[in-house]
Amino acid sequence: MTALILAGGRSQRMGRDKLTIERPDGTRQLDHLVALARSVAAEVLVSTNDPSIAPAGTTALPDRTPSAGPLAALEAFHAAHPGEPVLLLGGDLFLVDQPTLQHLVDSHDTSRPATAFRNRIDRRAEPLCTIYEPAALARVAAAIAADQRCARRFLESLEPALLELPVPAALDNANTPAELDEVFAKLRHGAVPKTVEVLYFAKLREARGSDEEEVETLACTAAGLYEELRFRHRLPLAIDALRCARNGDFCEWTTPLEAGDEIVFIPPVAGG
Repeated sequence: MTALILAGGRSQRMGRDKLTIERPDGTRQLDHLVALARSVAAEVLVSTNDPSIAPAGTTALPDRTPSAGPLAALEAFHAAHPGEPVLLLGGDLFLVDQPTLQHLVDSHDTSRPATAFRNRIDRRAEPLCTIYEPAALARVAAAIAADQRCARRFLESLEPALLELPVPAALDNANTPAELDEVFAKLRHGAVPKTVEVLYFAKLREARGSDEEEVETLACTAAGLYEELRFRHRLPLAIDALRCARNGDFCEWTTPLEAGDEIVFIPPVAGG
């Protein structure tokens, strides 16, 4: 098995290169992913157009098609290694661990075009921790040529074998500073299930179709809870447009959650 780590993104929402972020244990995110990949793969490639960032013992693999995202990495791999499968690994996966990758490798179904995990929230296929077989990779160039560049939609078109995550939060990613705070909190304190009460107002109430709900969550912070709910319910407002309150008092987005908390997300006042 060959692993391919995505390192070519621009990290605009994070404001800095995600792969160079130092994790709580002091290791760079890219070095962490390389070490994980080496535990299940004989060769590790780094998808990047800048060979200087590839760690020792890995090989840089440049894109063939600019601005095609993860599909460009798959296209480049298939051109360089025709007939071989690949384990694609997103650079923003700060919580992915060895048991998760080992389960994917041990369970992958070579009779299907791809093997992937179900997202823990919406149950759809996760494209950036997936094994793509040669039959799938042979279809990537045509998808790019047809301007069908969404990695998730491409994966779903393959009708992949789908696995349950052995560690539920392992594929929670981080693309913004608030999401990074959340995944670091999970790394430090664990992803412990808890039940909280959430109140919705104004535009959020309209989008949710409800004033309140009881939520079981793995989030450690108020920001993590909102991002879970935003993803689950397709809420329309970004976190920087809101204020948050916990148990009747305004709070920071990094505020830790506890079981039984009442959390309120407060949109801006119309016309204010």
